[in-house]
Amino acid sequence: MFIQNLTDSIGNTPLLRLAKLFPDSAVYAKIEGVNPGGSIKDRAAFNMITQAIARGDLTPAKTILEATSGNMGIALAWLGASRGFRVAIVMSEAMSDERKKMLKALGAELILTPAAFGTAGAIAKAQEMLAANPEKYWFANQFNNPDNAVAYENTMGKELLTDLPQIDFLVGGVATAGTMVGLGKYFKKNSPATEVVGVLPPAGFKIQGIQNHNEDFAAGLLDLGVIDKEIAVTIEEAYEFARRISREEGVFVGMSSGAALAAASKLTIPTGKNVVVILPDRGEKYLSTDLYQE
Repeated sequence: MFIQNLTDSIGNTPLLRLAKLFPDSAVYAKIEGVNPGGSIKDRAAFNMITQAIARGDLTPAKTILEATSGNMGIALAWLGASRGFRVAIVMSEAMSDERKKMLKALGAELILTPAAFGTAGAIAKAQEMLAANPEKYWFANQFNNPDNAVAYENTMGKELLTDLPQIDFLVGGVATAGTMVGLGKYFKKNSPATEVVGVLPPAGFKIQGIQNHNEDFAAGLLDLGVIDKEIAVTIEEAYEFARRISREEGVFVGMSSGAALAAASKLTIPTGKNVVVILPDRGEKYLSTDLYQE
């Protein structure tokens, strides 16, 4: 496949039947780790940047600023590099070493905040930087930027129903809420019988990439009206399923993918019903964490 721009390869990711992991049910994985930046966040970052440029909010004179647990930062960093923008990323020092190294390799300025404050601390620092120098930065503001959710509503929703017209359960983690809110809105319009399931991790930012909106913080984009139910998972369950899908299906994923798979395993799935699980990223970014240390 020949492409003119790397952005041409964002989206249209594989939908894989997980016949070994779920032999008695029709469970499919949407594998987002094959996007250019290695995660689902490429979709949102591309749309946020594109819309900001169109509005005149992001100009060549400004630096892209974002607070992130990693994947959005990486997406913004490679997109910024490809378009000639400077990028500054604020991230908790608790995030994996691989994410930090990837951001630096892509030319981003990396500002680390204390681990004890999690992603909320990174957001506070980014807001402080913006307030001190508003002319310098364009703040992507993924947790509150509507262009985040629109990216998934306009792309992934259609992809899923084109590949699998009957989706009875749609399962995914909630972080910025962009993915599940965008998909939730699309499915309410186009497949209202689909049950949209959000994954609720333990409090304390224990599963990188998702957070507990009751205990940590709730993104401004969060709309529980388009999420039909939530399933709680433990960090042990998330790790177990991330490791199992790697070994049983050959799909190398991160811990938030494991959490989504663990949530899917708790569903009661009637015969003839289809489940789609969103797998946000690949496993390379977690090799220095406890996830793949056993």
